[in-house]
Parts: sequence; structure tokens; C-alpha cells
Amino acid sequence: MKIVFAAPALVLALAACTQERPAPLPGPVGVCQAAPAQRFVGQQATPALVAKVQRVSGARSARRITPNMRVTMEFNESRVNVWVGLKGEAERISCG
Repeated sequence: MKIVFAAPALVLALAACTQERPAPLPGPVGVCQAAPAQRFVGQQATPALVAKVQRVSGARSARRITPNMRVTMEFNESRVNVWVGLKGEAERISCG
């Protein structure tokens, strides 16, 4: 009998130990917001920087666009674009 009554108490104790989640980004989930990522313009557009840009912008995907690279021109509200200059720096960050 004691085991039956101990299980609900254990569940309640574990539920009280859950971690607090971080605050969500402003705006709809997965929709790109380029303004917060503008601070990365001028930095070397490494894969790590592109990942930071994606996280800060709230976008679901990111693409690194190099000079003379062919890209599709359809607008995708959940994608952030990092436009790279000839020296490898992020020249422009935009959504789409």
C-alpha cells in the first residue's frame, strides 16, 4: 500500500524540479527578423557566424550567398540570407 501512495508524491516532486525555459524571440516563431542580426555585418562570414545570424534572427534556415553565386529569388519568410563580400565578410543580412 505504501508504494501506491509514494508514486504520486514522487511525480509531484519531479514536476517541481523542471527547468525554466528561456524567453522566446520577439515575433512569430520561425519568421526571420533581420534587424537584430545587423550587428554581424562586417564580420567574417564563417559557418559559425551564419549559425549565430540564424539564431539571433529567429529564422528556421539560413543561406550564405557568395559573389557570383546563383540563388533562387523566391521570398521565404523563414530564411535569413548572409550576403558575403569578396574578402569573406558579411556585407548584408536580409530575410527572404
